[in-house]
Amino acid sequence: MKTWPKNLSLLCVLLAHFSIMAVGQERQSANIDNSIVEIPAVTKSSPRLVTMADLLAIRDCEGLSISPDGEEVAFVVGRAVYETNDYRTGLFVSSTKPNSAAVDLGTAGLPHWDEINQWISEAPQWSPDSRFITYRMKRSADHSWQVWRWDRNGGPPVQLSHVPGDVTSYHWTGDGAHLVLTVQRNQDQEEAERLSERGIVYDGEIRPWTGLPIVSQVLAHQERPTKTWIYDFATSRERVASRQENDLFGARIADLEAEVSRGKPGSSQGCHINEAKKSPDGRWVAFRCKVDDADKVKPFEVDLFVKPVQGGEPIKLAPLSSGSLVDQFWWSQNGKEIYFSQFAQDGHAAILMVVNENGWKSRLLFREPNQDFCGSFSVDEDGKYGACVSDNNTTPPRIGLMDLTAGTVRTLVDLNPEFKNIELGQVSRLEGTNSYGATWFAHVVKPIGYESGKRYPLIVTTYRSGDYFLRGASGNENPIQVYAANGFVVLSFDVGFDPNFRPGDFQTKLQTWASPTASIEMAVRQLVDQGLVDAQRVGISGYSHGVEIVGYALTHTNLFRAASGAGGYDPYIYYMGGIVWQNIFATWGLGGWPEGSARVKWEELSPTLRADRIHAAILNNVPETEYIPFLDLCVSLEQLGKPVEMVVYPNELHVINQPKHRYEIYQRNLDWFRFWLKGEEDSDTNKRDQYTRWRSLRERH
Repeated sequence: MKTWPKNLSLLCVLLAHFSIMAVGQERQSANIDNSIVEIPAVTKSSPRLVTMADLLAIRDCEGLSISPDGEEVAFVVGRAVYETNDYRTGLFVSSTKPNSAAVDLGTAGLPHWDEINQWISEAPQWSPDSRFITYRMKRSADHSWQVWRWDRNGGPPVQLSHVPGDVTSYHWTGDGAHLVLTVQRNQDQEEAERLSERGIVYDGEIRPWTGLPIVSQVLAHQERPTKTWIYDFATSRERVASRQENDLFGARIADLEAEVSRGKPGSSQGCHINEAKKSPDGRWVAFRCKVDDADKVKPFEVDLFVKPVQGGEPIKLAPLSSGSLVDQFWWSQNGKEIYFSQFAQDGHAAILMVVNENGWKSRLLFREPNQDFCGSFSVDEDGKYGACVSDNNTTPPRIGLMDLTAGTVRTLVDLNPEFKNIELGQVSRLEGTNSYGATWFAHVVKPIGYESGKRYPLIVTTYRSGDYFLRGASGNENPIQVYAANGFVVLSFDVGFDPNFRPGDFQTKLQTWASPTASIEMAVRQLVDQGLVDAQRVGISGYSHGVEIVGYALTHTNLFRAASGAGGYDPYIYYMGGIVWQNIFATWGLGGWPEGSARVKWEELSPTLRADRIHAAILNNVPETEYIPFLDLCVSLEQLGKPVEMVVYPNELHVINQPKHRYEIYQRNLDWFRFWLKGEEDSDTNKRDQYTRWRSLRERH
């Protein structure tokens, strides 16, 4: 599981989620092959400058699990391959003994893309006796998701499940005799044919801005039923779960949401359940609940509770400070403990907690002793050792082994040993409190070869930052360290979380964009005052929610000269957004016809209606399914004679994930900022047309 700072926030997912729903796999066109993901042995040598190819080819851990006996760690590795425009995956296992080499068990199949095409990590699972490893795998696009099993000692995997449909989740029973599978039925192709033969009434649910076929959109909104199945190891067969088995092991807990809503745990307004897990014996249910309380200063709080499956009051498990959240949580094999990780939303690593059923009192189990970012935890059955994904601002992901008694962590497997010979810019933390009273933090990356007293051009990246490896910012479109290698200071800025507001309170809602803008201004001023940055050469980049921040900053300040990724909310979206977005805008205080009483508010928020105030050259790299909402700003800037360019990437969703597209965006963003902030052009003759266009834009500007 990737931790929250590296993934999209709930707000930024909203637009993409309502845009495309479950059709992500339909539009995913990056390939997959079964070649081995190699982790080479690298000796220390003279360092060289980092390249875009280095960042693109980083090996990521996409799920890990320590064996119940604590002797081995299984982990999934994913890597982009530019040459073939595909991804390679591998399942590895490593002994926890010092100086052990990781053993490659072969491919782990297709990446686990979600509906917006970000890779969602999933941990392999060990059998209770620590002999076997299982993983949910799909070997090709025309196959379904099924559970496969590997022997810890090697050999080819065995497909266990053959259910009709996709296995969306599964778990072992405590005795190791069965797997409990949650199975989702395949899409009904006959229904698609029926829909294609007749007209479809527009009801506000269709998303015109995506450009997706209407039939695909209608099917995406239809619920795909799920059932609980049981795989029996004694017979090597699966069957639909009986009613008793479904009550005991099934994912659904009857009336849990209603019971919690009545109980309103942890808040005067209640909370929304986003994940629930039963104990192995089926007696208890632990669940994460997002607090919904407009009176809280920091809204994004996720608490952890436990209650009896039948009746009983929820018991709060996580001693949360204001604005913190619970990320991972899981039951121990014996069902006596619950482990969970907890973030303070300050960019630092999570802490690992454990709570015992005897009184349900939580205690600290592990806190990262260094400045590293340790996450995606797994703990052995005795609670003595654990595994995590470990990185820091200048070190890409590694597999870490935690000694939970000593409170230490050591590198078990270096997934990217090449980086020991790559020179990176120095990183420091910057933080403060803005004029709205909101705290903020960022990371400053100095240019490689930094000279004291020299002022450098600055690139601000948004919208998440943290103690993890600073690769490409949110969306992985801005090669931070390559910027530093090309003479830029980089401010990797975390915009925080949206302020609470009461429905209809537009002025408070406006702080969603105004407050981060004030924080960025404050941070840039500090860097200028320190003599590090040239105030006349400042650029900014955005992705997803960051695009909104950039759009607001460009129309409410005169700080920036170039931008990559700028947009926001316009009346254009109100008309195309249908019922869902019209309801959201009403909640924000933007209800009603935009040309009527709401117009004054729209003029405050909309970058298109304020396009005449933009003084930065704007580049937008957008996926095919999202370019339509960018047209109004693009056309407005063109009409005003302002420099703007939009590049559309075919067969992509919210997260542009094809390796060749990702590399091209890295390159184009670097070229854009070099051109507008440094007056430099790449000598590559293949870019002649690009610079001809840009020079023309500069002359018009």
